[in-house]
Amino acid sequence: MAVEMSSKDTAQIIKSETGCQHEWGNKLKLLTFFTATAGVISVIALIIAFVAVARNGTNEYYIGGTSNANTSSKGTTNTMDNTAGTINGEKIWMLQIGHFQSNTQYLDEESGTIQGYNVDVVNAVCQLANKNCALVWDIYENCWNSQVGERPRGGTGLMSRWYDACVGWIITSDRSRTLRFTNEFEKRVDVSLWVNSGGSLPGADSNMPDLSNLKVGFVDGWFSDEHCLARYDEIIGFNQLDNDQVIHYPDEASLIAAMNRSEISTAFLSVRPSRSGNDSSIQTAWIPDDNKCLLGGIAVMTQKDQLDFLTWWNYAFDRLRVTSQYKDICRRLETDHGDQPGFTADDVCV
Repeated sequence: MAVEMSSKDTAQIIKSETGCQHEWGNKLKLLTFFTATAGVISVIALIIAFVAVARNGTNEYYIGGTSNANTSSKGTTNTMDNTAGTINGEKIWMLQIGHFQSNTQYLDEESGTIQGYNVDVVNAVCQLANKNCALVWDIYENCWNSQVGERPRGGTGLMSRWYDACVGWIITSDRSRTLRFTNEFEKRVDVSLWVNSGGSLPGADSNMPDLSNLKVGFVDGWFSDEHCLARYDEIIGFNQLDNDQVIHYPDEASLIAAMNRSEISTAFLSVRPSRSGNDSSIQTAWIPDDNKCLLGGIAVMTQKDQLDFLTWWNYAFDRLRVTSQYKDICRRLETDHGDQPGFTADDVCV
């Protein structure tokens, strides 16, 4: 049976439905507001966390976090664009670094970061230049690679622009044909042939070491390679060695261990004490009168077209050198980083 409703009843129902719709509309608006607010808070928290981490031991330095965790040095909110590799519209300069456990660059197991003189210099230069910088750990071969029987060449990482530059590389003629260098921020080093402690090399006393039929060790990618050793006319027999008598090792520690096991008779390394200089199991056997391996000291290595990077880095480092901050960095070689094998400030600082 149909029920006929009066206009009064109809109006009451419409009013009730309108009230419900209004109530749900208000709830929806509140829900939308709180959701949006939570999203904004999350984004701000992410930015604050990112900048805070960047400023506290992650080998990254961002100009957006110098004075306040969520504001840049220009007073604007930090915005990150991972696709473009920028923060606050400024490029993030990616700098490769490795570690060979010396006080210039080493892995600090407690913090999980690379530490040392080189890191201190990078941080100071980037701050003076007002640049965003991030250190990227990678193996040395990805910056510069050398294989037995081949000419050394630029590493895959640097040549493929995985990063903008590589920190802590000696300036050599081979490298300079392919890449460019900043001004040196560490002094140049000499080279030497090393042997086991108590050992010797034939002819070394008369400045004519004889390497005939010996196995000679090198660290892969280092400036003291077989191509440099071959430039010394006073060395006898080296250019006649077969490839299997020229042995490459991934790092200095592996080379020293191989020499201690008598896998090789001698090794060509720098004279400056790093891990080798602090190891009493080996000693220098011959130091040449001149250094035919390098053109300068230790610098930052980059591609030839990175003129912008070279300009701001050199300008900032020249400013840093004349400050008390640089003196403090040099002092820290033997204080903050003194538990690592390595160098004195006189050995390193320019």
